[in-house]
Amino acid sequence: MNPYSILELNFGKGKIQKDKNISSYITLRTETVAEYFIEAETKEDWLTLFHLTHEHTIPLFIIGGGSNLAILQNKINGLVVRNLYVIKEVVNDTAQYVDLLVSSGYPMGRLVKETAEAGYEGFEYHLGLPGTLGGAIYMNSKWTHPLSYAGDWLIKGFLIDNEGALKEVDRNYFQFAYDHSKLQETKEFFLEGIFRLQKQNPAILKNRSQEALAYRKQTQPFGVATSGCFFQNISEEEKNRLGFPTGSAGYLIDQAGLKHTQVGDFIVSPIHANFIVNQGEGKPEDLIQLIHLIKAKVKEQFGVDLKEEVRII
Repeated sequence: MNPYSILELNFGKGKIQKDKNISSYITLRTETVAEYFIEAETKEDWLTLFHLTHEHTIPLFIIGGGSNLAILQNKINGLVVRNLYVIKEVVNDTAQYVDLLVSSGYPMGRLVKETAEAGYEGFEYHLGLPGTLGGAIYMNSKWTHPLSYAGDWLIKGFLIDNEGALKEVDRNYFQFAYDHSKLQETKEFFLEGIFRLQKQNPAILKNRSQEALAYRKQTQPFGVATSGCFFQNISEEEKNRLGFPTGSAGYLIDQAGLKHTQVGDFIVSPIHANFIVNQGEGKPEDLIQLIHLIKAKVKEQFGVDLKEEVRII
């Protein structure tokens, strides 16, 4: 029995799509087709999908908000799952804080607005961050004015391992660091998390979120097709060696004279050099050439090997 039939038997006709164009779900808007495609909306959907794909050796690829991805393949074989599992509930409420259970498919923009309005402090600086909570935890997404990471307030996580088993872990398990969580090594799936958020005046939180959003709009390309910051910032040691005022990868790329550099329909943003913009019909081979050009130029001028922050598929 082929994978399509196996999945259809469990989810019903119409739930599984074959040869689905998923470019509209990817913020970089590259043309990509999924061999099989499904949207997972419940915890049960996820548990079933992991069980079936493990049992029948079906390759599994997950997308949330589609940001932080550069897909260079014209087709993704196996099953592509779009995460639409969206739940949020208070599981503990005290005078000082709440423990909030949030599912991985929750859009970050919506989560920021709702928690700020409720007076729950923690996510407010992430307004304007594309994607979902699951992706933010996987990458430990950050905001630097002031420094705030998506994993800062997590106290407990619920994961699905590669064999489809559900397990509960505490925050230490994730080994959060700059642009890093342990999930990048284990490939386990973040299903839900409990976050301890302090109670605060909603007006203060809304003001913080609006300030963060305004700063994003001022310093980053907004409303265009990008995958977010493309390269990781350099280390403190490299920054000091070079005598630069910042370790920002965008600063290095800018200093290398690469703003406005274009290959095909891909261009280094003139607003922030760590963003690569698809102006419409960007081809994978053009993006590959532009990535190589950026890395080679920065290496030549500064002796720095830039590392991609985005997942390249």
